[in-house]
Amino acid sequence: MSTTSAHAATEIANVKGAACLVSDESGRVLVTKDILNNLIAIPGGYVDSDNPADAAIRETREETGIDVKVVGELARPRNAVLYDCVALAPIPVHTGTNGEATVAAWKAEHFGREVRAVYMMKPDEDMLENARFPDQVAMFPELLKSSSKSPLDEQDNFSYLAHDFSVWNAGVNQQLQNAVSALPQTISGFVGSVLTTSSALGSGALFFLLLPIAIATGGIRRASEVLLVTVVATVIVSFGKLYFGVPRPFHIFPELQLAEASGFAFPSGNTATAFAVWGLLYHWLKQAGHDRITLWLVPSLLVALSRVYLGVHYVTDVLAGAVIGALIVFIVTSLNRRQWRDKPLLVHPAFWFIVGILTLPFAATQIQPLFLYCAVFSLIYAAMLLGNRVAITRDSGMGLKAGILTLFVIFAITGMAFWGGQVSNSSIEILAMNCLAVAFLAMWIGRGACLATR
Repeated sequence: MSTTSAHAATEIANVKGAACLVSDESGRVLVTKDILNNLIAIPGGYVDSDNPADAAIRETREETGIDVKVVGELARPRNAVLYDCVALAPIPVHTGTNGEATVAAWKAEHFGREVRAVYMMKPDEDMLENARFPDQVAMFPELLKSSSKSPLDEQDNFSYLAHDFSVWNAGVNQQLQNAVSALPQTISGFVGSVLTTSSALGSGALFFLLLPIAIATGGIRRASEVLLVTVVATVIVSFGKLYFGVPRPFHIFPELQLAEASGFAFPSGNTATAFAVWGLLYHWLKQAGHDRITLWLVPSLLVALSRVYLGVHYVTDVLAGAVIGALIVFIVTSLNRRQWRDKPLLVHPAFWFIVGILTLPFAATQIQPLFLYCAVFSLIYAAMLLGNRVAITRDSGMGLKAGILTLFVIFAITGMAFWGGQVSNSSIEILAMNCLAVAFLAMWIGRGACLATR
């Protein structure tokens, strides 16, 4: 091998990452928004067995659904290569009033798994502030002077890329929005505000806010109800979204979007969460002699209606979410009355070990961190329940102190996970930090709360 060839081979061997800079005539750059940290970056990733250029092409296709070719090399920041790439076909985009163009990327392999959304954006202060790699963004204005320009396919909507049923289904969203807009202005504004606010009644954060209440009023057995509902709902909803891959209504008709949302549509996670969380609260109050089913139905139905109004879910999505949430509550509360080898089923270590094992295949085959979090939590929780007599024998509440401490722990691990996403650019490091936070929560619920409240 010649000296020049050896030097070139060494340079390639030292390259750890590769990315594509795809731009248009307006000076906008193709970027993705990451699921783990919600930050923006141009498509790219680690170089595996292929050469850096092929890795950049592969990552761009997987993350955005756009086929590109490498025209040349633009820069080598650290151990990465930034390539000048051009799209092989016009990029389907819809430009909003802010000049930001949304790319129709829901058919990309990693959409909804690693990628929240794909845009064509100008490298301005807003991009720099939300960038995963700010040093790269700072280079873009200069690099754009010599980069190749990709053609765009500007569209008012993407109905031509969607299934006919989804297009028809989105018509219901439009009819609901039109019906609200047709009301007198004061009433229309009030109804719109109520529906927009109501969406928060189905936030996934409610699972965690329900845990302190469960610990305080029903101890670890009641907390296990919440935890099992959370794990099962997360796995079913997340897998359903990835398996069916249904684009949201605003992915097809951008003018329908009245709220932020990412990933796929079917089934509705917010609706499933609402029917699960408020269903559990209703069940607990019913056990205490207060049979008020309106506590379950009113907030849950408001969430379902709000998701359709906001243009983030179809009617079919919320119907499926309602069925999933209601069925999970019914099954889990029924299981909580069962015994296994003279121990309550939901606090039996073997039961949670089985839950963790059943979740592992999803974590191993689906590029979506939620499955891994569920598997880690279930297995650590099973370990914490081993030999825990308080969890096995006590079916009463642990009191206000335990509830407050649990709330504090939840805020602490949430802060820990958020901090990890801000201080690291590595997806692996962020994933590890989030898994550690989930493990701490399992340790606290399974063992720490008992020790701290003796």
